[in-house]
Amino acid sequence: MTLPNPPAAISSFLAPGVRTKEIVEVIDLSAAAAASFSLSQTIPTNSIVIAAAMSIQQTITAATAVKIGVGRVTATADPDKYLLSAALTAAELSRPVNQWAAPLTAAETIGVFACDTNGAAAGTIGGGTGDVVVVRVVYLEALTLY
Repeated sequence: MTLPNPPAAISSFLAPGVRTKEIVEVIDLSAAAAASFSLSQTIPTNSIVIAAAMSIQQTITAATAVKIGVGRVTATADPDKYLLSAALTAAELSRPVNQWAAPLTAAETIGVFACDTNGAAAGTIGGGTGDVVVVRVVYLEALTLY
C-alpha cells in the first residue's frame, strides 16, 4: 500500500527574507488624562507599515481633544500618521497604510494621541473609568540574511 503524499505547504507570497510582524497592545487610559500614551514595543528601522487598527471600547473621556490618533512618538511626533478616529465614541477602525516607498529610517515608538479635528495633538484623553483602546499595527520586516 502506498500512502498519499501530504499536501504541499502553502507558499508565502512574500519574498524570501521578508516577514510580516504585528504589534497588538491594550492601552489603559483610565489611570490619568494625558496628551499621549506610548505602546511598549517599537517598529524597527527599515520596516514598512502596511496597516493599522484601533478598537475604542467606549466613549473616551477627553479635555479639548475630539479625536484619537495612532502615530509616531518622537521629537518629531506625528499623532495621526497611521490612523485617526472620527470621534471619541466606541468604534472599530482600520486602514491600510501606504508606506511602500518610505521604509522607516529609524525605529518608531507608536502612541495613542489626543487630537483635534485635523489630527494635530490637542488636549488630553483618558482618566475615566473604563477608558481603554486596543491598537494593532502590522508591518513588513526584512530579516537578517547573514
